[in-house]
Amino acid sequence: MWGVIVEVVAVGTELLIGQIINSNVATIGRRLADGGFDAHFQTTVGDNLGRLTQAIADAAVRADAVVLTGGIGPTQDDMTREALCAYAGREMSRDAEHEAAIRERLLRTRGSVNSNVFRMADYPAGAEPLPNAKGVALGVAMEHDGTWFFAIPGVPREMETMLDEEVMPRLRALSGEPSILKSRVLRTWGFGESQISEILDDLYESTNPSVAFLINASEVRIRISAKAESEAMADRMIRKVEAIVEERLGDAIFGRDDETVEVLLVRMLADLNWTVGTVETATFGLVGSQLAASAGAIAVYAGSVTLPAAPVGPDVEARAAELLASGPAADVVLAVSEVHGELDGSNSTRQVGVAVRTRERTGTRTVRLLGDDERARRFGIVGALHAARLAIAGVWWDGA
Repeated sequence: MWGVIVEVVAVGTELLIGQIINSNVATIGRRLADGGFDAHFQTTVGDNLGRLTQAIADAAVRADAVVLTGGIGPTQDDMTREALCAYAGREMSRDAEHEAAIRERLLRTRGSVNSNVFRMADYPAGAEPLPNAKGVALGVAMEHDGTWFFAIPGVPREMETMLDEEVMPRLRALSGEPSILKSRVLRTWGFGESQISEILDDLYESTNPSVAFLINASEVRIRISAKAESEAMADRMIRKVEAIVEERLGDAIFGRDDETVEVLLVRMLADLNWTVGTVETATFGLVGSQLAASAGAIAVYAGSVTLPAAPVGPDVEARAAELLASGPAADVVLAVSEVHGELDGSNSTRQVGVAVRTRERTGTRTVRLLGDDERARRFGIVGALHAARLAIAGVWWDGA
């Protein structure tokens, strides 16, 4: 069954109302993508038997397999097992051995047992109960009318273990053929998302490899994904598209995959045996914090000075250059000014000044954008880190 489609259903009213961040669907989505499985839909549904049963029925129409996370605990609002029974027209079974294990465990730890806990030993008749290596509730593997259903815990630690040890091997067996989905992320700075989209417009039409654009602050990421029978074949497919992107975007590409700007900056400083320090107002020391949190930063980070914001005029570059004198002793000092702009309205122009002093020279830049002060700070952090990267590389003053 080449091209197995897997749908994810996250169960829990707490997910719908934002009490808990729905991180499980992201984790499961990554595992499915890494395994080469197609995922076209993700659904979140509350603790309601009718709606959950309908969500299962809807997913079964669209997918070859459905992974449900959550709703298999001991309380009355844990309804995933009941919904699977309702959908498939099955009775509920109980694993007597697991029930005995639950009883023994609770008597040993609490001295008493509430009968509700035995619900975690239940599963739809004819299904396969899945062991829970990190918790108590059994999972479920059930086939019905050609679709496979997997019910796994909502607790992330338990969910990940059951997903990796029980569900993914069954999905691989279901696919019948090896399938690899591999992705490479190219990180760019200097172009907006619409510019990148226009430059690479024709590549977006490709389905394998596929090209997607992701934006984070002022950085645009280009994800190239290829599905193939082997990792080497996927690499070759990605490399062909990557070469086209490199030719069109050139030095706008600054990193790949996990190479964030701060990681690259720390690496460049370490290669030069230089240190870096920051002096910040608008960004409240966050530029220094991002640098300090990077691997290897202990060898290059000289510290950060955070100053209270002061009224600043439109010449934010001059203000940033002035701040350099207050920075810590270091081979490279990076300064970020206060935000200048209209204080009312969320769509007015904001400006943040950035200055970098290296051993050779000093340069300044202005980060301009639309939005409020908080957005200006976020973009200012990214702009400052890239300014330092370019300054250390010696290309900033060449117009890069």
